[in-house]
Amino acid sequence: MITGAADFVHQWARTAPWRVALRDAATGASRTYAELDARGWALARVLVGQGVKPGDRVALLARNSLETFEILVACLRTGAVFTPLNWRLAVAELADIVADCTPRLVLHDAVEAERAASLGPPTLSATGLEDALTRASATPGGPAHDPEALAMLLYTSGTTGRPKGVMVPHRQVFWNAINTVYACDLQAEDRVLAFLPLFHTGGINCLALPALYRGATVVLMGAFDAELALRTMAELRITTTVAVPTMYGMLLEAGLDRYDLTSVHTLLCGGAPCPDPLLDAWLDRGFCFRQGFGMTEVGPNCFSLPPAMIRRKRGSVGLPVLHGDAAILGPDGRRLPTGTVGELCLAGPHVAAGYWNRPADFQAVYRDGWFHTGDLAATDADGFFRIAGRQKDMFISGGENVYPAEVESVIQGHPGVEQVAVLGVPDERWGEVGLAVIVPRPGAPLDADTLLAWCRERLAKFKVPRRVALVDALPLNASGKVEKATLRARYR
Repeated sequence: MITGAADFVHQWARTAPWRVALRDAATGASRTYAELDARGWALARVLVGQGVKPGDRVALLARNSLETFEILVACLRTGAVFTPLNWRLAVAELADIVADCTPRLVLHDAVEAERAASLGPPTLSATGLEDALTRASATPGGPAHDPEALAMLLYTSGTTGRPKGVMVPHRQVFWNAINTVYACDLQAEDRVLAFLPLFHTGGINCLALPALYRGATVVLMGAFDAELALRTMAELRITTTVAVPTMYGMLLEAGLDRYDLTSVHTLLCGGAPCPDPLLDAWLDRGFCFRQGFGMTEVGPNCFSLPPAMIRRKRGSVGLPVLHGDAAILGPDGRRLPTGTVGELCLAGPHVAAGYWNRPADFQAVYRDGWFHTGDLAATDADGFFRIAGRQKDMFISGGENVYPAEVESVIQGHPGVEQVAVLGVPDERWGEVGLAVIVPRPGAPLDADTLLAWCRERLAKFKVPRRVALVDALPLNASGKVEKATLRARYR
């Protein structure tokens, strides 16, 4: 029986108390499993002293830090629901989320003191937390939790609308950890670099928590900095990390080849498809680079691509994880044949419990045991999955379906393109046509005619964008995904 997602910290504190669980890349500060365990119990008592009860939400407005995990462990042990807030949001946006989840307490770092105080609920600073910890008992003890009890409330990045609170039960945390350990072959000797923001599932659940489940070391960065990341990877002999394609491009540009990264055995890429030139740049240097797919509501690690098949199955996200299932379903709910694009649907014990205060929204996407992702995909003859894009991104031009992810992959291969987003825009003749919004690569000449000629050589005529817009930057959310809703509003 699963008795709670925090139990593994206590277990490692008993079996390997000296092992380093957390390390701060900038300061060198660290926590062994024994220290994380003791501070987690003490902080749990601090939360109880603040009136926190099982089921209460405890919000956190802070940058990545060792304390983030201490607070998470304390919440899991008291039955509170860990609710990290996106510090990149405006106060009004944060206020909407706080009004939705009604936390008992808002914890914050020094940077966020003023904004946290403006949100309404009682607050406690990191300094106040440390003072309270010195007076708290670290004696182990606490209830075992029902696997369906909520462990976290994670608000989605909102690329397709207003953020929704995804209800992550202890069960989901546990099974995602199991799936990730097997998919990534995580070992206790691994050192995982975590620089994605911990208020999103990619930062906290893709590798960080599974690494702690395995007894490995998580090295934290307050925010992504390409040069610091490379230096940290070399000096601390990092073995694996997860990032979005934009970050991997920045690591290359920051002087990847100047550092000894022979310790790295796995690089996970998520958030968006990795462009072929970027993939080749890493594979040609001998790295095991794996495209993944996940979402807050499921996993987030849903597929695994075996290292031996990375080149042969390039562009694929792989096979479903060990304890999970995936299918391509049509509008009637039936499985579609090999090679046919349809909706990607996922099932397994790593599916979330629902949307906070929005049961009807979850019922609309979780039907007959399948979570309907809203993503389009297809399988090949070997059963490997390939993502075609979002259903809402797909547009119809002259009666033909156009999948922006496919077009973006082709355009990203042009040497003059740094980033690209393709969307459908209204057209009197064709209904909709493609618009390619492009960030040119610095120092590389690029014009619309040359780019469209490149596309015509590689795409069917109906897939070639009719318009090109050159911009200085694309709107990105905190997890590095392009905010296409913003682009649609701008160009429609």
